[in-house]
Amino acid sequence: MLDKKKLFTRPTALLLMLVATATAQYRMPIYTDYLTDNYYLLHPAMAGAHYEGMKVRTSFRTQWLEIANAPSMQTLNVHARVGDKSGIGGMVFNDKNGFQSRTGVQATYAHHINTYRDVDEVNQLSFGLTVGGSFHHHDQTAFAPSTEVVVKGGEVNSSSMYVDVGMTYNLVSFYTHITVQNLIFVGKDISDQVLLDSPRRFLVSAGNFFEMKPKWALEPSFLVDFIEYVDRPNVDVSFKSHHSIRQTQLWLGTSYRKGLTDTLANSATAAYSEPFTQLTLLTGVKHQNWTFSYAYTVGLGNIKINNTGFHQFTLGIDVLSDKYRPTIIRGIL
Repeated sequence: MLDKKKLFTRPTALLLMLVATATAQYRMPIYTDYLTDNYYLLHPAMAGAHYEGMKVRTSFRTQWLEIANAPSMQTLNVHARVGDKSGIGGMVFNDKNGFQSRTGVQATYAHHINTYRDVDEVNQLSFGLTVGGSFHHHDQTAFAPSTEVVVKGGEVNSSSMYVDVGMTYNLVSFYTHITVQNLIFVGKDISDQVLLDSPRRFLVSAGNFFEMKPKWALEPSFLVDFIEYVDRPNVDVSFKSHHSIRQTQLWLGTSYRKGLTDTLANSATAAYSEPFTQLTLLTGVKHQNWTFSYAYTVGLGNIKINNTGFHQFTLGIDVLSDKYRPTIIRGIL
């Protein structure tokens, strides 16, 4: 494993900050919280995709041990069905990683085309449009003096705006999503001198619920994530098991993320060239209209920050929703 004390020095932190800016990380990071009944985090077409009522989801992710100023993120999103064919949504998030932090807000409109016969036979095509903005803060007070234009030695702020589009199709227990982030992007870098044209980010995913018994279903799924001009695509392969017990649904699962190209890194004693890999374990419970889930993510291989992993909690409530179905697994809706 890399020596984090050697790897994460101030110059390295600055380099990582600049690389992140150049590869679309003016946006909220993509973790595995979308798997905790939280698909609207990634896919605008999921706003109001359920038939009625409103979904509220909040999540908290942090690294608790070993590292000062460790990465942490908080999100809150709300989305609802409006009439038979429309959905609206909104989200705020706060993300902090070392010397930099970002706060974002976005709003979404989705249009849903339904050809279902009843609420248990889903056949719905959805399109979504999101408009959002991010506000970025860079704490450079601890940096050594430098002639670099991006190093000002104080508190530096910048901002950006973006437009995302997406399409989702739900057919009974099958679902698929295609989302393009940063279809339109306007922002400046931390020097406040260069107008950025952030690369587009493409997300393609699909999954299916296989009913094994009346109260038990298995859900395999995948997500492909790649950024324009950056030859480092990632793939998530996930598997969840769902169980219904009276008015309660329990689920547990795992997700494996792997980069499809090698990452180069150096420590004080060795050099590494291997794909980035990580493993996430998930569990959750839904009782009537309340949802709670927990996820633990740990890096695999040699290229990772530490050995303790990341913890994430998600809490949700469905307000004015259609009647909960404790014995019927109706896809992701």
